[in-house]
Amino acid sequence: MKRYTTKINKSAFGLKKLKGLIFLLFIAISAGAQGQALPVPQLNLDDLFFQAQDLAFEQEGSAARELCRQILEINPDYHDASILMARTLAWEQRYDEAAEILEEVIQKSPSNRSALMAITDIHAWAGNYREAIDYLDKVIVSDPNNPDLLFRKAQLLNELGEYQPTVILLYQILDIDPTHRDAKELLSTIEVGRLRNFVGVGYRGDFFEMANSWHLFYAEYGRRTNAFGTVISRVNVADRFGNTGLQFEVDAYPSLGPGTYMYLNAGYSPHDKLFPTVRAGLEVFQKLPSAWEASAGLRLLNFTENDLLILTGSISKYYRQYYFSFRPFFTFASNTPSSQSYFFTIRRYFSSPDHHLSVTAGTGFSADDDALIGAEVYNLESNKVMLWYQQKATPQLIIRAGAGYQYYKGGVWGNKYTVEAGVAYLF
Repeated sequence: MKRYTTKINKSAFGLKKLKGLIFLLFIAISAGAQGQALPVPQLNLDDLFFQAQDLAFEQEGSAARELCRQILEINPDYHDASILMARTLAWEQRYDEAAEILEEVIQKSPSNRSALMAITDIHAWAGNYREAIDYLDKVIVSDPNNPDLLFRKAQLLNELGEYQPTVILLYQILDIDPTHRDAKELLSTIEVGRLRNFVGVGYRGDFFEMANSWHLFYAEYGRRTNAFGTVISRVNVADRFGNTGLQFEVDAYPSLGPGTYMYLNAGYSPHDKLFPTVRAGLEVFQKLPSAWEASAGLRLLNFTENDLLILTGSISKYYRQYYFSFRPFFTFASNTPSSQSYFFTIRRYFSSPDHHLSVTAGTGFSADDDALIGAEVYNLESNKVMLWYQQKATPQLIIRAGAGYQYYKGGVWGNKYTVEAGVAYLF
């Protein structure tokens, strides 16, 4: 449904709503006086509906639904009002209520295209892709060569992971409309998504005001597997305070079921002045309703003279093109005091999941990011902010760059400036 761009102010809406109520009261009084219902001019109901649309698109969902209810009291078959009510409920993530309203409309008017498209959208937003396809097919039957309808179905099939039917449908769309840009982009994304391997290299430099710089270089190879999800092996080479060290790591992201996956990490280094001799990590992530996600896990870092047990977790929210995440770390050491740290991340996605800008701010030590901090200084009081940018330069080449600043209390080393860059090739 096309959004009306004209904005109305609060006083204008109050006047319009008052006029609408006066009109409805006049009709009711007239009907009672004459002992029969009088026909209501359709134009006036349309005026109320347009007001409801304006309110809906101004994010005044409750007021919009109230006008829709007034319309439906006069004309229960004014289906556009029911559809608008359902969409405003869905925008508030009240998907079950929205679907119930639309099912009533479809029961009365089985071929109502607006209702069928609305319930398709609502099931898709709720993650019920199979149900969305069932309703969309009812629209496609009456318009089988519409490339936009076919593309919508291709998107839903892709969400279900049914890539072969998706590709077939995309080629069908391109036969109908060779210039269909969205179909071309999705086809390219799927073809790249079938690439199961990647190699990457990167560098991170930490530059202090009162100490020598730290340098970390890494090379990694990753592969998507059926049993363990994506598995990444990595070699880290570091230079810190004139010492050179080597570390070997493996990460894995196995799936535990629909909406649940795990992060696993293991690492070894013979140079414990730069890296822990042994490191391990485990965390379970669970997708929640309304685009929330929660996790809980731990990290173990074993140094020669100190062992660290780190409890962590996260609570995250996806909202439109944004991702918000809060993550604490509670560190318990065998020979030194414990510490706490907290980090908050905001990420803005652009054209694809591989194209985004992230900002992380927090205080303290991060077991996931501060690879070279060492056992002796993990509990330094500090505040930091880090900015990352990632983009696909080509369908198979991903570039990443970052910069950050960290303030250490007490004058240890002076403050730190960080630069980071990396590149990955998919094949």
